[in-house]
Amino acid sequence: MKRLKKRTLVMLGIAALMFLLNLLAWCSISFSNWYAEAAFPRISFIFSHVFGWSDISFGEIMIGIAVGLTVLLPISYGILMLVKKGSRWKITCGYGRFIGWILAYILVTETCNCFMLYHATPFSEKYFHVREYTGQDLLALYVDLAETANELAPQVARDSDGYFVLQDDLYETASKAMQKLGEKYPQFQGNYPKPKKIRASYLMSQMNLTGIYFPFSLEANYNSDMMDINLPDTICHEMSHLRGKIQEDEAGFTAYLACAGSDSIDFQYSGVITALEYVQNAVHVRNITGKEEALRVLSDTARRDMFVFLPEGYWQKQKETNLAAVATETVRSVSSAAMDTSLKLNGVDDGKQSYSHIVTLLLAYWDRENES
Repeated sequence: MKRLKKRTLVMLGIAALMFLLNLLAWCSISFSNWYAEAAFPRISFIFSHVFGWSDISFGEIMIGIAVGLTVLLPISYGILMLVKKGSRWKITCGYGRFIGWILAYILVTETCNCFMLYHATPFSEKYFHVREYTGQDLLALYVDLAETANELAPQVARDSDGYFVLQDDLYETASKAMQKLGEKYPQFQGNYPKPKKIRASYLMSQMNLTGIYFPFSLEANYNSDMMDINLPDTICHEMSHLRGKIQEDEAGFTAYLACAGSDSIDFQYSGVITALEYVQNAVHVRNITGKEEALRVLSDTARRDMFVFLPEGYWQKQKETNLAAVATETVRSVSSAAMDTSLKLNGVDDGKQSYSHIVTLLLAYWDRENES
């Protein structure tokens, strides 16, 4: 009983400490900034060495194990309760401890590698001034990005169908792009672990995800089924999470800056195409004078790579080779609701809509570049 009590006290102590850290992060921006800038980089360094040595995504393995345990634990517990009637209390305590330690690990990693980071001063607030932007500002930004895309589009490799094909090494080029960004913005300095393919990329495709950050293993993961045009921007996006940029609009903006500043034409092109997608969506929902004329600036070659997520015939091919356990519409709906709820619980009032805030950040950057 003494050992049980000690273990229980340790678990309760961990839970209390995580609650305190979350409370401090919510209440004190200075504490959150200290954590994001001083403590988290050291935590990230440790996790990178523990989980970064292999191409295997340990976060994906953990999720697989969690799904398996969710099914197996109740069944095995029920069987043991029937078979080992004289040891029911001992068995219950054993199961309780096992589940307790799993929950403690999840609570610690989610708090330290995710929740607390939401409350630090956004990267954009440190370096950029955001003002009220007009529809004409938005069109000017679109035209600037479109002209850059037009210039880069003929310089990249393409397949027989005319789609972009990545030529540069994904990991090395992304690392160099992020390190180069760190020359201007110090929080992005240092080495980066190798981004990892998700084996269950079909499930990511069902959820409309190009990449995913696992707080419990601090890994940058990506959907290996998607088209090449998405890869450079996605990897830089996920790598920015490893430097504490947890807000999605901030990570997306950081990815654009890293790609735009890269020495790789492939990365520059991926970054500008992704930025154009966000800006074009923003243009479409507004009634702006001159909109149609501005949208025609983008060349047909560059337009070929816009809004291309998965290869043609992907879903039909998956139907023929895979039996999805859950319908895509259900997976997408549940995933979207869960993400929206998670963001709102962490103080992001707009939930999933916050992704589109990257347009405001792009406008602020465009503003500054035009002034200089």
